[in-house]
Amino acid sequence: MRALEVTPAEANRPPTDAWLKQVLSVGSNLSWTDVEHASIDAAKIAAQGNRTSAMGRWLQVAQWARLLSSDQRQVTNRWVTAMNSARLGHANIPRDFPVKNEALSALVSAEFVAAVMTSPDFSSSFFQSLTPYDYLPKVLRILDQIYLSDPEVFRQYDQLALPIALIHDVPPPPHWPHGQVSPGLVSRTLPSALRVFEFWVKADRSKMTLHRLTNLAASELKFVVDAAAPFDELVWAQQKQRYTFANLPRAYDAIAYRTDRIERNEYDWLGGTYDLPTILAVGGICIDQGYYACQIGKARGVPTLLFRGAGMDGRHAWFGYLDAQKKWQLDVGRYEEQKFVAGVAFDPQTWGDVNDHELAFLAERFRELPRYRQSRAWLQMAREYLREDSIAAGLAAAKKATNLEPRHVQAWDTVVVAERAVELSESDREFTLRQAARALQHYPDLYARFQRDAIMVLRERGQTSRADHEERQLARKFNSDRRD
Repeated sequence: MRALEVTPAEANRPPTDAWLKQVLSVGSNLSWTDVEHASIDAAKIAAQGNRTSAMGRWLQVAQWARLLSSDQRQVTNRWVTAMNSARLGHANIPRDFPVKNEALSALVSAEFVAAVMTSPDFSSSFFQSLTPYDYLPKVLRILDQIYLSDPEVFRQYDQLALPIALIHDVPPPPHWPHGQVSPGLVSRTLPSALRVFEFWVKADRSKMTLHRLTNLAASELKFVVDAAAPFDELVWAQQKQRYTFANLPRAYDAIAYRTDRIERNEYDWLGGTYDLPTILAVGGICIDQGYYACQIGKARGVPTLLFRGAGMDGRHAWFGYLDAQKKWQLDVGRYEEQKFVAGVAFDPQTWGDVNDHELAFLAERFRELPRYRQSRAWLQMAREYLREDSIAAGLAAAKKATNLEPRHVQAWDTVVVAERAVELSESDREFTLRQAARALQHYPDLYARFQRDAIMVLRERGQTSRADHEERQLARKFNSDRRD
């Protein structure tokens, strides 16, 4: 018998705030493991009744319980391994991360835990945003600090607090925000997370932002709060550079292009000051134009991306922004007639590059839709089944996730893993990989990945000639020179 049990009637509806507060109370004597197991049991009951909303909420509670019970040392070791595997380390990351042999729950207040576990929207964003490259001990400490500073403001701006915590877990790299200005002219350190949160809350409440920050998703807000310009320059932009959504692209061309620097091969900024008023006064080249426009946009609460790429006549930079209709415009200053290849931009959450399909997903915004949330809930249910070796149930749940949202890459990956675990035939596994490739055909990097995996299954089946032929076809299809 479990120390904590949920009745079928309770399981078929989302956990109430009263239930959660009772379970989390000091006198409950329940462990995080008790809460995790009871929540998973409830989620299974809800899944059997196809009650997706209830299932998703019970799974959120289970995820929080599992996360908070995790050992800090083990979490840190997994993070280091993931960072090394992805080659995301850089010179500004500290070499040592002192942690205690305690659970992550020791890092945060009981009040914060109760607040986030009773918030379906924050929980959804948190687990959707989290990657293996986020340093959880620091992320949780930052969120707790912001919450304790003013719980009511946190509740209103929790989608703003989340990306700030995810960005501030480690410092940015030496070549951020771009590598064509010396470290002495642009700080490669971030201000305190709490100050950043307070700055943007004040800007939003004083109506200095074009987007209401409370109306943006955490995945969009991370391209606002990653501003490289210091606060005084952002305030200058808010007060002196009153761009609207309609004329924000003009911020790029507001910087006079310095052809004399190009003629002298001066691609790095050689002046003694690199701030927004100076760039506007003296002009610059494309990287300076893109940087200036991005910081102007961020100052006004507009998510922006600075792209670096290569074109027919050399290196280039341009910018993208989220417009008034919440659609990404990704080619301001790109000069399409020169056929520039797709550029790369910093993902401030990992300080790596935003990949091709992630940019497309951002532009499509399908991850803000209810069906994607439902798909994520079924994917998590699939993972829970697979954790306990209920392979058939896990496979069925993962397939449900792909049916709800065919662009859900992690769901397809889970289907592939489950089919291999259940020892499905090679022809059936190949069919699934082809399905995934078709579902993701508009995203070349993902299409190619699943097609390559299908080709590997062909080789397992002994169809070497066909595999060789398909491999050559795939290579020809994606043979562009990605100098960026």
